[in-house]
Amino acid sequence: MSKVLITGGTGLLGKALTKKLLSAGHPVVLLSRSAKSSSVPGVSTFTWNVNKGEMDPEALHGVEYVVHLAGSGIAEHRWTDAVKQEVLASRIKSMQLLESEIRKQGIRLKAFTGGSAVGYYGMVTSDHMFKEDDKPVTSDFLVQCCRAWENTYVRANEFSERHCVIRIGVVLSKDGGALKRMVPLFQWGLGSPIGSGRQYMPWIHIDDMSEILFQSLFNPAMQGIYNAASPEPVRNREFSKQLAKALRRPFIAPAVPAFVLRAMFGEMGNVVLEGSAVDVKRLLEAGFVFQYPSLEKALAYELNRP
Repeated sequence: MSKVLITGGTGLLGKALTKKLLSAGHPVVLLSRSAKSSSVPGVSTFTWNVNKGEMDPEALHGVEYVVHLAGSGIAEHRWTDAVKQEVLASRIKSMQLLESEIRKQGIRLKAFTGGSAVGYYGMVTSDHMFKEDDKPVTSDFLVQCCRAWENTYVRANEFSERHCVIRIGVVLSKDGGALKRMVPLFQWGLGSPIGSGRQYMPWIHIDDMSEILFQSLFNPAMQGIYNAASPEPVRNREFSKQLAKALRRPFIAPAVPAFVLRAMFGEMGNVVLEGSAVDVKRLLEAGFVFQYPSLEKALAYELNRP
């Protein structure tokens, strides 16, 4: 079977993709800042230091497919100038280092997939369903980050037979991300809409997300940019109501005022205060079938799985 290299493989999505690849018989290579070897059969770990521009060249030996997910968490810290610089640098420098080593070794990949985010279109509450060829409607930091991230992929066709860019929505998993943060509050009966509650949440279940990444590598029909979110988008108020229902908790808490979020998180608060729906027609046309298209089904499964 074909060997796949994943950057950012120790993150929530990287772990899910690794599990899927291994179950399909594909050996996996992870790039990590730590030299600690993986104890999982079929997984090899090699080191790289993005800031120093160093990478173990052995990591690419025999690799035919690459998924690039590396990058500092966008919503982990308040957006100071230093944090913004780190978020941008972690995405740009990591791809530059990876591409440099691929070219140095003269490797021609069968497929390359680069991660991005639906934040590409801008932090704005809109009824418009954004398609992949739509231009950003704002110029905020998240837009700048996504555009810079995607700009590092423009030469991927020079070292890969096929390449995809996946604009990822809010990934639902009780093991991490937004859902893990929200569940305790809702279990305590403190769940509520955020701001106006009218902003869309372009959510996607982690199993569907990992399958999209898997297919981006091995489905020859996939090429170019894809929005990765459920075909049934919901607004924040409806999402909150559905989550409270799934947890069998009351939904009576007042909405969290926008000014509170902005006072606590500054510019980063707009990540949850604003949001638009995205069109996934391209994904469906490539033959993708969602396992969890509805929020009710996705939450019921995720909150009750072992």
